[in-house]
Amino acid sequence: MLLPLPPSAAQTVALSNHLTFAACRAGAGSAYLFNELIQLVYGTFFVQDAGYGNTDVIIYARAEAALERGLERAEVERRWNLEAADLPLFEALLQQADRQLASAPSYVHVAARDRLKRFAASGRASPLMSTAARH
Repeated sequence: MLLPLPPSAAQTVALSNHLTFAACRAGAGSAYLFNELIQLVYGTFFVQDAGYGNTDVIIYARAEAALERGLERAEVERRWNLEAADLPLFEALLQQADRQLASAPSYVHVAARDRLKRFAASGRASPLMSTAARH
C-alpha cells in the first residue's frame, strides 16, 4: 500500500478516465459517463488534498461548474456533452490524475475512494470549498 498502483492498474484507470472524457468531448456522453467525470474531479481533488498534486482548486471548481451545466443541459436537451470552452479544465485534471496514478501510494487512492463514497452519501453539494477552506 506504500507503493504506487501497479502499472497495469494505473494504466487501466487512466485509460478509463481518458475514454470517458473523449466520449463526453465528442458529444457521445451519458449519465454514467458524467458520473465517471464527477468521480474523476473529486477523486483527483482528494488525492491532491492528501499531498499529491498541485492543480489550482479553481480548476476543480470550474470543472465542477461545467459538469453542473452539463447536467442541467442534459435534463432539457438530453445531450450529455461538455462545452468546448471547458475542455481545457478536464484536460488539466486528466494530466493531474495521470501524475497521481504514477506517483501517489496505493493507500492514498484507497482513502480518496473512501472519501468519495462518504461524500456521495452525505447529501452535500460539493466537497471542494469546505476542504479548500481548511488550507
